[in-house]
Amino acid sequence: MNYSKQIVRETPRGIIFTDFDGTLFNSERFVTEENFKTLETAREAGYITAIATGRSLFSFRRVADSLDTPIEDYFDYLIFSSGAGVIRSYPGIRGFKTEVTVEDLIEAEGLSPSVAFDAAGLLFRRGIDFMIQKLVPDNHHFVHVKSNGAVNPDYYRRIRIYSGFTEALESADGDSELDQIEKACFKGVSQLVAVVPPGGNTDIDAKYTNELIEYLRHRLSDCSIIRTTSPIDHSSLWIEVFNPEVSKSKTADRLTRSLGLSSENALAVGNDFNDEDMLHWAGTGRTVDEAPEKMRMAHPSAGRAIDSAVASAIQSFITDKKGVKT
Repeated sequence: MNYSKQIVRETPRGIIFTDFDGTLFNSERFVTEENFKTLETAREAGYITAIATGRSLFSFRRVADSLDTPIEDYFDYLIFSSGAGVIRSYPGIRGFKTEVTVEDLIEAEGLSPSVAFDAAGLLFRRGIDFMIQKLVPDNHHFVHVKSNGAVNPDYYRRIRIYSGFTEALESADGDSELDQIEKACFKGVSQLVAVVPPGGNTDIDAKYTNELIEYLRHRLSDCSIIRTTSPIDHSSLWIEVFNPEVSKSKTADRLTRSLGLSSENALAVGNDFNDEDMLHWAGTGRTVDEAPEKMRMAHPSAGRAIDSAVASAIQSFITDKKGVKT
């Protein structure tokens, strides 16, 4: 961690974190002008702004570069890969750049090789398909592991999306698949991404998902287990296994404290399960209408993402200068 690279403003009034997909970047795949204007107003008023996304830096950059408006001109920081990495923005030069080195990062966390192998071995024995991602900032490169013969379209679609950056396990005479997995893990791992297809019955899927998450958290107690909905088919379950210090809330907390602020000075806006911990952590947590009902019950919705829910949340937050938990 190197928070000496942080942006330091005089007496920042607070800090604003927003998820990207489904929150700031809506289902129609754009960021509203109202969101941009409100973010600009917040920064001019002395607030720090940050995106907290589950996307890798590479994946985020590909989407950001497709936008008409340079998004980095409205943000001070990008927290990517659910907190595994943090980079500051460089407004005016397409600042959240893809080609970065470890020296460019404020924070980069990975799994130890032995822990990564233990976790990968558990997923493999459970018959769960997964990917072994390289270390940040190169974690758009991965080795894919098909652990069973079941149909898993989302798994294969992710491989196709990252064509040119993926590879199958290296085969060698006498090596078992677990031997090959171990070799991949000892090359450096940022996270594992498990892809679990939906079963077709919502109630059964929910029960299975909850039991699987609890099982993995129990067996992999020295890891951070993060659940999210696939951004590809919007129905498969993704389970990401990280260093125990990685989550949106833990990384947001370290960044916030480095700026002389606390969680009570923070707003967080999100729409999916990988945002829950950040919403609980922030002094003010807000969802969008598209978020799961359970999340909206715990954290009020600021409206539909496509109707500039982020702007609405920021405007309300700024009105309450203290950011008291609501």
